[in-house]
Amino acid sequence: MFKYVMKAAAKSEAQLLNRISSFNKLQLKPSIELYLSGSDDIFKPDNSPIIKNCLKFPECEYIVHFPIFDIATKYIYDAYNSEYEKLCILLDFCKKINSKALIMHRCFGFNREIDKTQAEDKFLEKAVKWNQMAKESDIKILIENYGFAWLPDGFGVEYITSPLDHFFPWDIIEFHKNITRLNLDNIGILLDIAHAVLSSNMFNMIQRYPELRNDRRFKNICDDDLKKKNSLRVEEFIIDIINYFHISDSLIWTEEDGISSVKKFLYTENLPIGNGNINYSEIFKDIPGNKVMIMEINSENGDHINNISQLKAVEFFRSHYN
Repeated sequence: MFKYVMKAAAKSEAQLLNRISSFNKLQLKPSIELYLSGSDDIFKPDNSPIIKNCLKFPECEYIVHFPIFDIATKYIYDAYNSEYEKLCILLDFCKKINSKALIMHRCFGFNREIDKTQAEDKFLEKAVKWNQMAKESDIKILIENYGFAWLPDGFGVEYITSPLDHFFPWDIIEFHKNITRLNLDNIGILLDIAHAVLSSNMFNMIQRYPELRNDRRFKNICDDDLKKKNSLRVEEFIIDIINYFHISDSLIWTEEDGISSVKKFLYTENLPIGNGNINYSEIFKDIPGNKVMIMEINSENGDHINNISQLKAVEFFRSHYN
């Protein structure tokens, strides 16, 4: 059977209670991925309130997500920087709430002119250091695929790009070979399905419309990537060595869509199951049941506290797979 996880803000007791109530309805052990915003919670000089909030629910297992950006301070996480102190804080938080997994995005050198191969080598060097830090705490660091990063209002720019945008299937296989070769047992991979859709959309668009090379959002899809395939499907990202998945719906682009409405195929994620066109019944039909499915889904009605969409997603998966 798949293991199911829902997502909630670490500082919101109401959200945690709602997710636990949903798991109780499903007669499953509660497991929650904790959303963190940064200076408003985990990076406060005193972050004990969110620790206490999580410890109110000893029956719950937690996975922690390193924040990608901080709206209040305009901080953007980037492995190009040291991030040592922030990672220490996150690992300490994991230990205090007895979480065994920390998710970090695969990003390096936002808006810097760095060759992809060089960025991959430098990111692997960081993974070696992170592995040692995580090993001391008995925590698994899960590297999540990411495309270009679009930003909320107030950052001064709409999006930023990294040489490591996309994490295509061949990149995942090569990264796994390297962490295996280096015995990085505390480093793993998490596949965000919606991010994989967005990356495959962009790959397929630029194959059909080479003029998109002039769009900076597409700049880190390299010629070497485009030589590997004529088209890319989300199913090709589902590789046996991946045990953790972010689940949400999104919009898969086809040639019939053209590029007049390109933006919706680059920015749409976290939809409730059925509100996009991912065929989950097909892409997971042959996958073993010992996988972790994290429902990273926004509520259909915008209610972050009572997120019925995550409950419905678990019900969908159980009806189709377990």
